[in-house]
Amino acid sequence: MVSEPRAWVLVPLVHFGKLAGLVLLERPAADRALDWEDFDLLKVVGRQAASYLAEARGQEALSDVQRFDEFNRRFAFIMHDIKNLVSQLSLLTRNAERHADNPEFRADMIATLRNSTDRMNDLLARLSQHNKGKGEMPRAIAAGALCDGVAQSRRSQHPVVTQGDARLIVRADPQRLEQALSHFVQNAIDASPPAEPVTILIARDGDNARITVVDRGGGMHPGFIREQLFKPFVSTKPGGFGIGAFEAQALVQAMGGRVEVSSRPERGTDISIVLPLARENDLMPPVEVMAA
Repeated sequence: MVSEPRAWVLVPLVHFGKLAGLVLLERPAADRALDWEDFDLLKVVGRQAASYLAEARGQEALSDVQRFDEFNRRFAFIMHDIKNLVSQLSLLTRNAERHADNPEFRADMIATLRNSTDRMNDLLARLSQHNKGKGEMPRAIAAGALCDGVAQSRRSQHPVVTQGDARLIVRADPQRLEQALSHFVQNAIDASPPAEPVTILIARDGDNARITVVDRGGGMHPGFIREQLFKPFVSTKPGGFGIGAFEAQALVQAMGGRVEVSSRPERGTDISIVLPLARENDLMPPVEVMAA
């Protein structure tokens, strides 16, 4: 800059005592000496430009922090899901040593492995920076078929049965619903005695469908349900992340539904996912409009 013949004035851009940059001005056509008014003007302009630069850098830093926060939030949910998958596969491995000769067990094992592989691929996709985590738009879903699939994926580790009106059609994102329901079923399995089955009940509730996971485990106190059950990073399980119930509730709410809990200590727990029934136009195939 010193050797540049056109260079005239170097204006520092100072923001709260820190140099944010420099602006090099070209020599004007009519050369003249600068006076105090010129210096004051350049100082004001320099500070103003420095404030704009600082604001732009601050916005960029905030955007980076928000991206990291989104990544960390997504990773926390994924770590919880990975922990459940590891527990499920570990139990499957232990049972395989005793029941590998049973054809029914082998069929359940293959179904469980296929389901686990699909879920792990989905977890990797969700962790990608290109995944915005929005999921599918809610659409018509056969509640019975989805509940049967979740039950089938868990039967290799614990008895799970489905009951109720399997014909109900709900309006939901199938991936979100399966993920939330799987969490509640896994929690019910963890709380249940080995010989006590977990039940998934499907029933109509006015304009909604109610999918209830029923266990006869240790139950929960009302204060815990009210103050801690759906609070993130709170867990009663050794090594638990405290994310599952919080995530499951968020998934259901994102589909326009709600989660209801009824529990009594030493009597068990009922956790219901309440979702709107599909409307008539949800069941109709999309109509293609041909251009004239």
